[in-house]
Amino acid sequence: MSFRENLQHLRATHHMTQEQLAMLLGVSRQSVTKWESGKSNPEMDKLLKLCEIFGCTLDDLVCGDLTSRPVEPTVAMPDAAPTDVCGYDEERRSFARSVSAAVACFILGPAVSSLLVAFGRAVDIDHRLIDVLGALPVLGLAAAGIALVVPAGIQHAAFVRSHPFVEDFYTEGDRAACRALLTRRLVAGIALILLGVAVCILVDEVLFREELAAGLMFCLVAVGVHSIVLGGMLWGGMDVGTYNANAEAEAGAGGARGRRDRVAGGICGAVMLVATIAGLVMLFVPAYQTPLFWLAWPIGGIACGVVSCLTSAFMADE
Repeated sequence: MSFRENLQHLRATHHMTQEQLAMLLGVSRQSVTKWESGKSNPEMDKLLKLCEIFGCTLDDLVCGDLTSRPVEPTVAMPDAAPTDVCGYDEERRSFARSVSAAVACFILGPAVSSLLVAFGRAVDIDHRLIDVLGALPVLGLAAAGIALVVPAGIQHAAFVRSHPFVEDFYTEGDRAACRALLTRRLVAGIALILLGVAVCILVDEVLFREELAAGLMFCLVAVGVHSIVLGGMLWGGMDVGTYNANAEAEAGAGGARGRRDRVAGGICGAVMLVATIAGLVMLFVPAYQTPLFWLAWPIGGIACGVVSCLTSAFMADE
Protein backbone atom coordinates (compact mmCIF):
# COMPACT_ATOMS: atom_id res chain seq x y z
CA MET A 1 0.00 0.00 0.00
CA SER A 2 1.41 3.41 -0.95
CA PHE A 3 1.52 6.57 1.14
CA ARG A 4 -0.89 8.38 -1.15
CA GLU A 5 -3.51 5.62 -0.82
CA ASN A 6 -3.16 5.63 2.96
CA LEU A 7 -3.56 9.40 3.00
CA GLN A 8 -6.63 9.34 0.77
CA HIS A 9 -8.21 6.65 2.93
CA LEU A 10 -7.45 8.34 6.24
CA ARG A 11 -8.71 11.72 5.08
CA ALA A 12 -11.90 10.27 3.65
CA THR A 13 -12.70 8.14 6.71
CA HIS A 14 -12.10 11.11 9.00
CA HIS A 15 -14.52 13.20 6.91
CA MET A 16 -11.89 15.80 6.09
CA THR A 17 -11.74 17.88 2.96
CA GLN A 18 -8.37 18.65 1.42
CA GLU A 19 -8.82 22.23 2.60
CA GLN A 20 -9.36 21.18 6.21
CA LEU A 21 -6.33 18.91 6.23
CA ALA A 22 -4.23 21.62 4.60
CA MET A 23 -5.29 24.09 7.29
CA LEU A 24 -4.34 21.67 10.07
CA LEU A 25 -0.92 21.10 8.49
CA GLY A 26 -0.25 24.73 7.56
CA VAL A 27 0.15 23.98 3.83
CA SER A 28 -1.79 24.84 0.70
CA ARG A 29 -4.61 22.70 -0.65
CA GLN A 30 -2.53 22.10 -3.77
CA SER A 31 0.14 20.45 -1.62
CA VAL A 32 -2.36 17.91 -0.30
CA THR A 33 -3.61 17.33 -3.84
CA LYS A 34 -0.05 16.61 -5.04
CA TRP A 35 0.55 14.19 -2.14
CA GLU A 36 -2.64 12.26 -2.90
CA SER A 37 -1.85 12.11 -6.62
CA GLY A 38 1.71 10.91 -5.98
CA LYS A 39 3.31 13.96 -7.62
CA SER A 40 5.22 14.89 -4.46
CA ASN A 41 5.73 13.78 -0.87
CA PRO A 42 5.52 15.81 2.35
CA GLU A 43 8.56 16.75 4.36
CA MET A 44 9.35 14.92 7.59
CA ASP A 45 7.71 17.48 9.87
CA LYS A 46 4.48 17.22 7.87
CA LEU A 47 4.62 13.41 7.97
CA LEU A 48 4.95 13.51 11.75
CA LYS A 49 2.05 15.94 11.95
CA LEU A 50 -0.05 13.58 9.80
CA CYS A 51 0.78 10.74 12.18
CA GLU A 52 -0.35 12.91 15.09
CA ILE A 53 -3.60 13.88 13.36
CA PHE A 54 -4.54 10.37 12.29
CA GLY A 55 -3.10 8.50 15.27
CA CYS A 56 -0.76 6.19 13.38
CA THR A 57 2.94 5.42 13.20
CA LEU A 58 5.26 6.79 10.55
CA ASP A 59 6.05 3.30 9.24
CA ASP A 60 2.35 2.45 8.89
CA LEU A 61 1.61 5.74 7.14
CA VAL A 62 4.45 5.53 4.63
CA CYS A 63 4.82 1.78 4.06
CA GLY A 64 1.92 0.04 5.76
CA ASP A 65 -1.72 -0.61 4.94
CA LEU A 66 -4.14 1.56 6.92
CA THR A 67 -7.19 1.03 4.72
CA SER A 68 -8.56 -1.75 6.94
CA ARG A 69 -8.02 0.03 10.23
CA PRO A 70 -11.27 1.01 12.01
CA VAL A 71 -11.79 4.74 12.51
CA GLU A 72 -12.34 6.12 15.98
CA PRO A 73 -15.32 8.49 15.93
CA THR A 74 -13.61 10.83 18.38
CA VAL A 75 -10.89 11.76 15.89
CA ALA A 76 -13.20 12.46 12.95
CA MET A 77 -13.71 16.07 11.91
CA PRO A 78 -16.93 17.35 13.47
CA ASP A 79 -19.70 18.58 11.19
CA ALA A 80 -19.67 22.07 12.66
CA ALA A 81 -19.52 25.58 11.30
CA PRO A 82 -15.98 26.66 10.33
CA THR A 83 -14.12 28.63 12.98
CA ASP A 84 -11.07 30.87 12.98
CA VAL A 85 -8.59 28.34 14.34
CA CYS A 86 -5.43 30.17 13.25
CA GLY A 87 -6.19 33.76 14.30
CA TYR A 88 -6.70 35.05 10.75
CA ASP A 89 -9.29 37.67 11.71
CA GLU A 90 -7.13 39.36 14.32
CA GLU A 91 -4.11 39.24 12.02
CA ARG A 92 -5.87 40.89 9.10
CA ARG A 93 -7.36 43.58 11.40
CA SER A 94 -3.97 44.32 12.96
CA PHE A 95 -2.32 44.50 9.53
CA ALA A 96 -5.02 46.84 8.22
CA ARG A 97 -4.71 49.15 11.23
CA SER A 98 -0.92 49.33 10.91
CA VAL A 99 -0.90 50.03 7.16
CA SER A 100 -3.66 52.66 7.31
CA ALA A 101 -1.94 54.40 10.23
CA ALA A 102 1.38 54.38 8.35
CA VAL A 103 -0.25 55.93 5.27
CA ALA A 104 -1.76 58.64 7.47
CA CYS A 105 1.67 59.33 9.00
CA PHE A 106 3.26 59.76 5.57
CA ILE A 107 0.60 62.33 4.63
CA LEU A 108 0.64 64.08 8.01
CA GLY A 109 4.39 64.75 7.76
CA PRO A 110 4.09 67.43 5.04
CA ALA A 111 0.85 68.67 6.66
CA VAL A 112 2.42 69.34 10.05
CA SER A 113 5.49 70.75 8.32
CA SER A 114 3.37 73.28 6.43
CA LEU A 115 1.51 74.28 9.58
CA LEU A 116 4.74 74.84 11.50
CA VAL A 117 6.23 76.87 8.64
CA ALA A 118 3.08 78.99 8.53
CA PHE A 119 3.28 79.51 12.31
CA GLY A 120 6.98 80.41 12.10
CA ARG A 121 6.38 83.03 9.44
CA ALA A 122 3.40 84.45 11.28
CA VAL A 123 5.47 85.11 14.43
CA ASP A 124 8.53 86.16 12.38
CA ILE A 125 10.88 83.35 13.42
CA ASP A 126 14.33 83.20 11.83
CA HIS A 127 14.19 81.44 8.46
CA ARG A 128 16.82 78.88 9.51
CA LEU A 129 14.67 77.82 12.43
CA ILE A 130 11.69 77.68 10.09
CA ASP A 131 13.61 75.25 7.89
CA VAL A 132 14.24 73.05 10.95
CA LEU A 133 10.57 73.27 11.95
CA GLY A 134 9.63 72.18 8.44
CA ALA A 135 12.04 69.25 8.31
CA LEU A 136 11.41 67.61 11.65
CA PRO A 137 7.74 66.59 11.16
CA VAL A 138 8.40 65.16 7.68
CA LEU A 139 11.30 63.03 8.89
CA GLY A 140 9.71 62.13 12.22
CA LEU A 141 6.34 61.05 10.84
CA ALA A 142 7.99 59.24 7.93
CA ALA A 143 10.03 57.30 10.49
CA ALA A 144 6.86 56.61 12.47
CA GLY A 145 5.12 55.31 9.34
CA ILE A 146 8.05 53.04 8.52
CA ALA A 147 8.11 51.81 12.12
CA LEU A 148 4.45 50.87 11.76
CA VAL A 149 4.41 49.27 8.33
CA VAL A 150 7.69 47.32 8.25
CA PRO A 151 7.10 45.13 11.36
CA ALA A 152 3.47 44.67 10.32
CA GLY A 153 4.56 43.54 6.86
CA ILE A 154 7.10 41.10 8.26
CA GLN A 155 4.55 39.68 10.69
CA HIS A 156 1.92 39.36 7.96
CA ALA A 157 4.36 37.62 5.61
CA ALA A 158 5.27 35.17 8.39
CA PHE A 159 1.58 34.51 9.03
CA VAL A 160 0.97 33.80 5.34
CA ARG A 161 3.91 31.39 5.22
CA SER A 162 2.61 29.58 8.32
CA HIS A 163 -1.01 29.52 7.12
CA PRO A 164 -1.12 29.27 3.30
CA PHE A 165 -4.71 28.06 3.53
CA VAL A 166 -7.50 29.40 5.74
CA GLU A 167 -10.97 27.93 5.75
CA ASP A 168 -13.61 30.57 5.06
CA PHE A 169 -15.35 31.03 8.42
CA TYR A 170 -17.08 34.34 7.75
CA THR A 171 -20.87 34.34 7.69
CA GLU A 172 -23.13 36.45 5.49
CA GLY A 173 -23.87 38.56 8.56
CA ASP A 174 -20.15 39.23 9.03
CA ARG A 175 -19.83 40.28 5.40
CA ALA A 176 -22.91 42.51 5.57
CA ALA A 177 -21.56 44.28 8.66
CA CYS A 178 -18.14 44.79 7.05
CA ARG A 179 -19.76 46.04 3.84
CA ALA A 180 -21.75 48.62 5.83
CA LEU A 181 -18.56 49.69 7.63
CA LEU A 182 -16.76 50.06 4.29
CA THR A 183 -19.56 52.26 2.97
CA ARG A 184 -19.43 54.54 6.03
CA ARG A 185 -15.65 54.82 5.88
CA LEU A 186 -15.65 55.54 2.15
CA VAL A 187 -18.28 58.26 2.50
CA ALA A 188 -16.51 59.81 5.49
CA GLY A 189 -13.11 59.63 3.79
CA ILE A 190 -14.27 61.21 0.54
CA ALA A 191 -16.13 63.93 2.48
CA LEU A 192 -13.00 64.76 4.50
CA ILE A 193 -10.85 64.94 1.35
CA LEU A 194 -13.34 67.27 -0.35
CA LEU A 195 -13.56 69.35 2.82
CA GLY A 196 -9.78 69.59 2.85
CA VAL A 197 -9.75 70.92 -0.73
CA ALA A 198 -12.49 73.45 0.13
CA VAL A 199 -10.62 74.63 3.24
CA CYS A 200 -7.41 74.97 1.24
CA ILE A 201 -9.10 77.14 -1.40
CA LEU A 202 -10.87 79.27 1.24
CA VAL A 203 -7.78 79.91 3.38
CA ASP A 204 -5.59 80.63 0.36
CA GLU A 205 -8.10 83.04 -1.17
CA VAL A 206 -9.09 84.84 2.05
CA LEU A 207 -5.94 84.79 4.19
CA PHE A 208 -3.32 84.41 1.44
CA ARG A 209 -1.48 81.79 3.49
CA GLU A 210 -0.35 79.01 1.17
CA GLU A 211 1.44 76.99 3.86
CA LEU A 212 -1.50 77.21 6.25
CA ALA A 213 -3.91 76.22 3.48
CA ALA A 214 -1.78 73.24 2.44
CA GLY A 215 -1.30 72.13 6.05
CA LEU A 216 -5.01 72.20 6.89
CA MET A 217 -5.89 70.44 3.66
CA PHE A 218 -3.45 67.59 4.17
CA CYS A 219 -4.48 67.10 7.79
CA LEU A 220 -8.03 66.46 6.58
CA VAL A 221 -6.78 64.39 3.64
CA ALA A 222 -4.69 62.24 6.00
CA VAL A 223 -7.72 61.44 8.15
CA GLY A 224 -9.84 60.78 5.05
CA VAL A 225 -7.27 58.52 3.42
CA HIS A 226 -6.81 56.62 6.70
CA SER A 227 -10.55 55.99 6.81
CA ILE A 228 -10.67 54.79 3.19
CA VAL A 229 -7.57 52.57 3.42
CA LEU A 230 -8.69 50.97 6.69
CA GLY A 231 -12.19 50.29 5.40
CA GLY A 232 -10.88 48.90 2.11
CA MET A 233 -8.33 46.60 3.76
CA LEU A 234 -10.85 45.30 6.29
CA TRP A 235 -13.28 44.54 3.48
CA GLY A 236 -10.57 42.98 1.32
CA GLY A 237 -9.55 40.75 4.22
CA MET A 238 -13.01 39.19 4.22
CA ASP A 239 -12.21 37.60 0.84
CA VAL A 240 -10.57 34.46 2.18
CA GLY A 241 -10.52 32.90 -1.28
CA THR A 242 -8.25 35.65 -2.60
CA TYR A 243 -6.02 35.30 0.45
CA ASN A 244 -5.64 31.58 -0.22
CA ALA A 245 -4.88 32.19 -3.91
CA ASN A 246 -2.25 34.82 -3.07
CA ALA A 247 -0.72 32.62 -0.38
CA GLU A 248 -0.46 29.75 -2.86
CA ALA A 249 1.19 32.08 -5.38
CA GLU A 250 3.72 33.11 -2.72
CA ALA A 251 4.33 29.47 -1.87
CA GLY A 252 5.07 28.78 -5.53
CA ALA A 253 7.70 31.48 -5.63
CA GLY A 254 8.82 30.57 -9.13
CA GLY A 255 5.40 31.14 -10.70
CA ALA A 256 4.52 33.98 -13.05
CA ARG A 257 2.26 35.60 -10.49
CA GLY A 258 5.04 35.68 -7.92
CA ARG A 259 7.45 37.18 -10.45
CA ARG A 260 4.88 39.76 -11.49
CA ASP A 261 4.25 40.85 -7.91
CA ARG A 262 7.97 41.10 -7.17
CA VAL A 263 8.61 43.16 -10.31
CA ALA A 264 5.71 45.50 -9.58
CA GLY A 265 6.76 45.87 -5.94
CA GLY A 266 10.36 46.65 -6.82
CA ILE A 267 9.43 49.25 -9.44
CA CYS A 268 6.86 50.88 -7.15
CA GLY A 269 9.38 51.04 -4.32
CA ALA A 270 11.86 52.81 -6.60
CA VAL A 271 9.17 55.19 -7.87
CA MET A 272 8.11 56.21 -4.36
CA LEU A 273 11.73 56.65 -3.30
CA VAL A 274 12.29 59.03 -6.22
CA ALA A 275 9.02 60.84 -5.39
CA THR A 276 10.10 61.26 -1.76
CA ILE A 277 13.49 62.66 -2.78
CA ALA A 278 11.81 65.05 -5.22
CA GLY A 279 9.32 66.19 -2.59
CA LEU A 280 12.02 66.84 0.01
CA VAL A 281 14.10 68.76 -2.54
CA MET A 282 11.13 70.96 -3.44
CA LEU A 283 10.47 71.51 0.27
CA PHE A 284 13.95 72.29 1.61
CA VAL A 285 16.30 73.27 -1.27
CA PRO A 286 15.90 77.06 -1.76
CA ALA A 287 16.45 76.96 -5.53
CA TYR A 288 13.59 74.47 -5.99
CA GLN A 289 11.24 75.38 -3.13
CA THR A 290 7.56 75.45 -4.03
CA PRO A 291 4.29 75.13 -2.06
CA LEU A 292 3.35 72.37 -4.51
CA PHE A 293 6.04 70.03 -3.17
CA TRP A 294 3.33 67.65 -1.93
CA LEU A 295 2.38 66.79 -5.53
CA ALA A 296 5.40 64.47 -5.67
CA TRP A 297 3.61 61.82 -3.56
CA PRO A 298 0.25 61.74 -5.42
CA ILE A 299 2.13 61.61 -8.74
CA GLY A 300 4.24 58.75 -7.39
CA GLY A 301 1.09 56.93 -6.29
CA ILE A 302 -0.45 57.34 -9.75
CA ALA A 303 2.76 56.05 -11.35
CA CYS A 304 2.62 52.97 -9.09
CA GLY A 305 -0.95 52.36 -10.19
CA VAL A 306 0.13 52.51 -13.84
CA VAL A 307 3.02 50.11 -13.13
CA SER A 308 0.64 47.67 -11.45
CA CYS A 309 -1.74 47.76 -14.41
CA LEU A 310 1.06 47.28 -16.95
CA THR A 311 2.62 44.34 -15.09
CA SER A 312 -0.82 42.71 -14.78
CA ALA A 313 -1.40 43.16 -18.50
CA PHE A 314 1.98 42.01 -19.82
CA MET A 315 3.03 39.43 -17.22
CA ALA A 316 0.15 36.98 -17.32
CA ASP A 317 -0.24 34.21 -14.75
CA GLU A 318 0.81 30.76 -15.74
